[in-house]
Amino acid sequence: MSSKDPEITRREFKHGKVAYGFQWNRTHHENLGKHDGDLAALWAHLTTITSGKVPNEPFSDPFFARASSLKLPKMNAAKKAAMKNRFIRAGSVNRIEESDLIEKLRDYHRATNDLTYNADHKILREFLYNDPSTIALEVPVWSDRYRLSGHIDLLRYVGGTVEVCDYKPGPLQSTGNRFLESIPQIAAYGEMMAHHLAGTLRSALDAPLLPKIRCCIFDTHACWEFGAEMFVVLLESGKISGF
Repeated sequence: MSSKDPEITRREFKHGKVAYGFQWNRTHHENLGKHDGDLAALWAHLTTITSGKVPNEPFSDPFFARASSLKLPKMNAAKKAAMKNRFIRAGSVNRIEESDLIEKLRDYHRATNDLTYNADHKILREFLYNDPSTIALEVPVWSDRYRLSGHIDLLRYVGGTVEVCDYKPGPLQSTGNRFLESIPQIAAYGEMMAHHLAGTLRSALDAPLLPKIRCCIFDTHACWEFGAEMFVVLLESGKISGF
């Protein structure tokens, strides 16, 4: 391995009938920092995953739900539009049409000569190798409290905040509905990651009590950002189904 090659740790997890390829760019993580704050807590957590200390029960027990199965209540198109507009007006969701995630994703499509701008999830490997803010792919998360589990597509660290990102490709005309329907899933990922990081020895790592986590849903058209606390807000208001 040359001095320019990143150090990437890989581990495959067979969860259910699907194999998930966890990948951690340790070089990016070290360059961002690993001794203080949330980055230190994240380093400790990813080290645990690398060692294989991931419980099997949350991913195999039928009484644990997959985060990807979480949905908003069934509603007609008018109610969906009203909910989306309410989230945006209240600032609960920040809708961004030009972000570094979108620009990098478009660049990676061009670099791989994929002018569909609708590539599958393999395109995320470009982030792992070429985006200094990207730390890991396919990160397993789980929660005994909520009896949930799942895998985060893309984990980044930007501006002092851990970004839990999910790539949802599709046509431009369906972006709004596609992203809206995905909020419970990605918010659950953010909440579970918050619990993992808060569960480390945060005082010893000189970290604040609560980790700073931002959830992102993105494709080549847009990016929606919101806080991990969205999960609890939706859950307590009865707006999540799928458990």
